[in-house]
Amino acid sequence: MDAILKRYKWSKKTFFAIVDKSSCPVDPYASVYLNTLIKYKLSTQSRYGGELLFVLKYFHSKGIDLTERVASGKLLTMSEYISYYEHSAKNAGYSRNEKVVPLFANTEDKSFRNILAANTFLASKVSNDTQRGRIHRLRKYLTCLFEQFYDPISVSTHLEDKLNKLTKKMIIDEHSLNSEENQETRHPEDDAIPPKIFCKMLEAILPSSPNNPFTERNRVRNYLIVSILLDTGIRRGALAKLKVSDLRSDQSGSSLWIYSNHDDPSDPRLERPNQKTKSHLANLKFKLMEDLLFYIEHARNEVPGALNHDFVFVSESNARGTRGQPLAAKSVNEVLFTLSQVLNHRLYPHLLRHMWNDIFDDNADHQNFTSKQVEDARKYAMGWSANSTMADTYNDRRTHKKVCQIMLEHQDRMDSDK
Repeated sequence: MDAILKRYKWSKKTFFAIVDKSSCPVDPYASVYLNTLIKYKLSTQSRYGGELLFVLKYFHSKGIDLTERVASGKLLTMSEYISYYEHSAKNAGYSRNEKVVPLFANTEDKSFRNILAANTFLASKVSNDTQRGRIHRLRKYLTCLFEQFYDPISVSTHLEDKLNKLTKKMIIDEHSLNSEENQETRHPEDDAIPPKIFCKMLEAILPSSPNNPFTERNRVRNYLIVSILLDTGIRRGALAKLKVSDLRSDQSGSSLWIYSNHDDPSDPRLERPNQKTKSHLANLKFKLMEDLLFYIEHARNEVPGALNHDFVFVSESNARGTRGQPLAAKSVNEVLFTLSQVLNHRLYPHLLRHMWNDIFDDNADHQNFTSKQVEDARKYAMGWSANSTMADTYNDRRTHKKVCQIMLEHQDRMDSDK
């Protein structure tokens, strides 16, 4: 598609359009969508327009007319979307056939050629923010087209479900591209998860709960995923790479061995999860370890293909032939996204890490540990080095509570002296 994003001025107003070399709009519905963005700043409109241009160029190259697809009710297949997702990670001008390093093009060392190919792709990969924007724009544009062609009252349930399934997958992918280290700003007095929501979550994840949103076969596994994240504070990647051989249980207690392994040859996943911080043992409640061992023996090991590897959590659906394979890290986000819809409150893996720290602070206060002891214990449990300043972020909440307590005691003394 030979098209560009062009800026126009008319009657002192600026607007954008995606046009061909003759300055004619490539699709009137694309123009309609861009006109819905006029409430944003010009720089934002330009960025969104560029994202839409990327979307239209990609699907045109695949012979797919998005307007026709939505109008006919075909939408996109999951396979077509996944191909777009993979393409959205690349620079706009990236070509798989481009010879970036022609000097070594004829090398006979296969491993060296593989390294060159991997480096070529990494050099062409865009940031998570850019990729997330491209996925978000496709979702918004498909939704806009759907609203143009279908009345919300008369549209068939089947077609609406198709759109919901597709957009849900996009939302999950958008959330998975959020940086886990970008912590949301919250008041020092606020909990990571509000108490009422937290209690509802603990009830909803129970396999026997009538509010549990998961299918029968996934309930025990998903209960363990959420419970382990809450009980240990480990990251999503550490959970996804957890192996049966990493479980520790004896008279002294139960724990998980959390360690880094950047290139595990036993991991068949294309996107191999990893533990990004230092190795450590994560303590686990004895009852939770019992539940975990029960899942491994009576659920996991019954899934076809699960015994071919040592990873604890496995896929129980056969989407893309993945039944029995290690669970993808992104699937952890999907578990929490489904739970979010029940609670009407957004959950994501790193939020449970924040919640672990809040609970850790409360327990430390009850046991009268010094600030230094709390900081050292937190650094170990989170896998941070002794020189890490990450603990400062979580210590702010604890410090704020201490200041409030000191000031209240001071005010009480002042009032009693009057």
